Amino acid sequence: MSVELFRSRESRDFECLLCPHHCILKPGMQGICRVRKADNSSIFSDLNPVTVIAEDPIEKKPFYHFHPGSQTLSIGFSGCNMRCPFCQNHELVDSRRTNEIWTPEFIVKTALDRNSSSVCFTYSEPTMHYEFLIECSTLLKKVGIPALLVTNGCINPEPAGWLLKHLSAVKVDLKSFNRDWYKNELKGDLDTVCSFIETAYDLCHLEVVSLIIPGMNDSIDEIAASSDFLSGISEDIPFHLTAYYPQHKYSIPSTSFSLLNKLQDKALEKLNYVYTGNTGQIENTYCPECGSVVISRNLRDSQSLHTPRCRQCGCIIYGCFSDTIHRLG
Repeated sequence: MSVELFRSRESRDFECLLCPHHCILKPGMQGICRVRKADNSSIFSDLNPVTVIAEDPIEKKPFYHFHPGSQTLSIGFSGCNMRCPFCQNHELVDSRRTNEIWTPEFIVKTALDRNSSSVCFTYSEPTMHYEFLIECSTLLKKVGIPALLVTNGCINPEPAGWLLKHLSAVKVDLKSFNRDWYKNELKGDLDTVCSFIETAYDLCHLEVVSLIIPGMNDSIDEIAASSDFLSGISEDIPFHLTAYYPQHKYSIPSTSFSLLNKLQDKALEKLNYVYTGNTGQIENTYCPECGSVVISRNLRDSQSLHTPRCRQCGCIIYGCFSDTIHRLG
C-alpha cells in the first residue's frame, strides 16, 4: 500500500487520514465509521467486513451507462463515516458477521462461479474498508472482471486517487449542494465529495445520484447548482434524481413524482443524461443530438449498445457498452 492511511502522534495516539473526519484514536478506540480501529501500532479496518453478497441488475445501483442489462455481484459492508438520518441501508450499516469470513479471494471465486459481469462494492460505505477494496479490485483486474463502487465520496484525495485507479466505474451520492446541511445534518463534507467526483471522472466511468428529500434538498436552485457543477466537469455525466421514502429517522412525506420531473427538466438544461429513480419506472436513454432512443429499458431488461454511438446520427454516447464483457477464467 503506497498511500498513508494514518499517522502516529507524539501523544501515542493515531490520526486517521482516510476521510475528512481525521479521527484521533487511542489504542482500542474506533472512528466515527465504527469499523476502523486503533491498536498499539496502527489503524486498521474490520477484518470481517462483508455483510451481504447478492446479485443485482446493474441498473439497480444505479448504473445506466455501464454495460446496461448486465448483472453485477453486489458486496455489502458494515460501517459508514456519515450519519444520514434518512439512510436507506442503516440495518446493513450496523450489521456484523461473526460466523463466516468472506475474503477477497472468495469474492473473486464467487464472481467467476456465477459468471458475474462485474463486482460492485455497495450498500453502506465500502471505502471504510479501504485495504479490502484495494486487494479485491486488484485480484478482479487479474481475471478481467470490472470492479465497481457505490460511495458517498467522502474520502480524502490521496487515498481516493489510489483507489479509483483500481476501479472501472463509480456511482457517487451527491446528497446536497448545501455545505451546512452536509456538515451539520449528514456529518459529511461537500467539498471533499466534489473533489472525489472530479477525480472519478478523470479515472473511470462515473455516474452521480441525488436522493431528493422534500423541504431539504429539493429546490430548483439547489438542483441547478448541482447541475452547474457536474456540467463544469462534463455535460455527459449521467445524473440520477431519485425519490425519497420515509426511512430510518426521517418521517418526511415521500417525494412526489411531479417534483422529480420538474427537477429533471431543470437539470437537463445543463446535462445530457438525467434520470428519475425509485418511481417504479425505468427510463430510456436518448441521444442528446437527435433525440432517438439509444438504450431501451423496461423492468425486466435493458438493450445494450454494440458501440458507443447513436445508431441514427452517430453521436458518441458516454459510457461503457458491449454485448459481452470478456474476461479470463
